[in-house]
Amino acid sequence: MNWEYQVIKADGPETFEASLNRLGAEGWEAISGTYTIGESKKVALGQGMAPSWSVGANMWIAVMKRAVQGQASRL
Repeated sequence: MNWEYQVIKADGPETFEASLNRLGAEGWEAISGTYTIGESKKVALGQGMAPSWSVGANMWIAVMKRAVQGQASRL
């Protein structure tokens, strides 16, 4: 059996849930999921102000898979 994979990302739980439900209706299965906070970085504020730190953004990530239809296995 052959598989195709897709990675989805969302910045909020409602968007993440909606994406998972939509893809589930299309035959995709979640095989991994996580919540993470992106890397913080130093940012310039401009106009002579001292640099500041920008806290990373919230992100939900899932790896999805589904069987590829109509393709014979090449093993």
